[in-house]
Amino acid sequence: MTQVRRKRWLVAACLATLLSPVQAAKVEFFDDINEGPIPLGEEEHRYLAFGEVMFDYYRHANFNAINTLLVNQQQALFNEDTDYAELLLGDLYVTYGLPGKAEVIFNRLLEKDILSRTRAQTWLHKAALHYREGNLAEAAMILDGENVEGLDPADDARRRLMLANIFMAEEDFAGALDYLHSVPLSTDEGRYATYNMGVALIRGGHREQGVALLKSLLEAGGSSEQALALRDRAALASGLTELREGKLQSARADLRQVRSDGPFSEDALLALGLANYRAGEIKRALPLWLEAVRRNSSHPSVQEALMLAPRAYEELGGLPQALAGYQYAASEYRQALKDIQKAIDNIAKPGWSEALLPEDGNQAGLLPANSGDLAQGNELSYLYKLFSSNAFAQRFEHYRQIHQIKSMVEKWQQSLPALQETYQIQQQSLSRNLPHVRGEMTRHMSRQEQLALASDKVSAAIPNFVDMSKPQDVANAEQAIMWKKVDAMARQFGTLPGSSHANALRLRKVRGLLLWDIAHQSIEQRQKQEQAATQLREESSVLGERIAAVQQQIRDATLRTRDDLGQRLADQTQRIETIKRLTEDTLEALEKSMQADALALLLANQQKLADQLAEAHLAVARLQDSSASDGSKQRTGS
Repeated sequence: MTQVRRKRWLVAACLATLLSPVQAAKVEFFDDINEGPIPLGEEEHRYLAFGEVMFDYYRHANFNAINTLLVNQQQALFNEDTDYAELLLGDLYVTYGLPGKAEVIFNRLLEKDILSRTRAQTWLHKAALHYREGNLAEAAMILDGENVEGLDPADDARRRLMLANIFMAEEDFAGALDYLHSVPLSTDEGRYATYNMGVALIRGGHREQGVALLKSLLEAGGSSEQALALRDRAALASGLTELREGKLQSARADLRQVRSDGPFSEDALLALGLANYRAGEIKRALPLWLEAVRRNSSHPSVQEALMLAPRAYEELGGLPQALAGYQYAASEYRQALKDIQKAIDNIAKPGWSEALLPEDGNQAGLLPANSGDLAQGNELSYLYKLFSSNAFAQRFEHYRQIHQIKSMVEKWQQSLPALQETYQIQQQSLSRNLPHVRGEMTRHMSRQEQLALASDKVSAAIPNFVDMSKPQDVANAEQAIMWKKVDAMARQFGTLPGSSHANALRLRKVRGLLLWDIAHQSIEQRQKQEQAATQLREESSVLGERIAAVQQQIRDATLRTRDDLGQRLADQTQRIETIKRLTEDTLEALEKSMQADALALLLANQQKLADQLAEAHLAVARLQDSSASDGSKQRTGS
């Protein structure tokens, strides 16, 4: 017993003495446990592959996820009976704008006998498909029915939010609130839904209810940047609504809750200044607008503050400051017009949309690489309203996904020449080596046949039992020669007179000794014969396996280099080229659509800036004329 095993035995023995008889019977020894690697079964491989898919899915690398799923399907790791993989594939088809393929999968799953939870999730995905396609009635029928019972809390919250959005789209705010109240504000989904509901109520004329919902967000928890930004947005929306209604005190209280360094700080500074201005507190409005003026001049609220700040100076009697402010505003407007023109020129160039793509092709979200540009006053910052719109975001996401497909197709296209070259090399090698290989195989087959015949011959020569009536059959070569000589001499002595001669007696003794020797060694000789026959059969069998392996290799090589493979590669080349042209055409159409929207927004902003510049010039001229007129009056009086 080794030292380790001795220690284990001693520990187990000690435990057995300390425990009760029932407990002691459960003490196990672990010497027989296999501590080496355990090979994975098919199910383990399946779950590992699905884990890889889920990793790509949750990091929004949807193209990689769907590609991995389809490859694993081709390898028979996933099939139509793998419910969880089928459900995810359907959801990915929805994401990629393939509702037909998605619905086929969902319907196939619903026709099967699957787990109740999986069935409810499938119905939820089907409802989401209808919701995405605008079939709100069909979606609502599923979401409000018994088929979606048994969902986990997260999926049930998703169900309620979709129902709330459907009711909001139909302006049934009471029905929307019934579902919305059941989604807690502690979740991101609940906060976003509450904000959307509040804005929808305000737009629908139910301002008090909408503002109340927005104010509830101000007390909601959440410390993430996403939650804080949404809180700022809710405070701004509530404050602007109350500002329009003349509720200046409430408006100022809400607007002060917007963070000074948040994404909506410029809008809040402008609005809070207006609230103070309308309250007659111009001195409290002026610092807010001056702070806004120091911000990004491409922001619309900052551009508004450029004129409001000198106006406040003018009303407070600070005419020199007002004149300087109007002049500064005019210079900023001129620079902004130059930036907008530069943006228009850049957008008109081919490939503008491709330049907006993130460096990581799998990265989700809209233009994360340009977030810094938006803050630094880059010309792209004039498009932030466009980038934040849902319609543009969806088109850009489609553009990103199709661009991924185009990149993959280009990789396939680049690999085809290497495949064709490899095919030609293999074909040439096969043509050169195949005759020699077939000749060698023929010789091996002949050798196998010889071994089989030799084995049969040896086996036939082996007697079934030791028969001493024919000693020569069981004797070895030397014994057989001796027996032949003795037998001949015995027959000779038997024909002569005086066969009782001493030589004849000696011969009989020799014959008896030889017969004993043959009988003694016959069993060993028979075993050697059997071993020889067995060895011949094994050599023949091994040679047969080698011949079969060579034949399979010939068949495989022939299949790899068959005549139609070249044609198939040529067909694949044409197919890839067709797909590439289709993706390029689709990308071009999407780019033109996004360019048109961007240009329309920039032209509208350009016109607004031109009007503001004209207003600034008039204000400068008015103050200069006023100053000149006052100077003339003073000279006349003196």
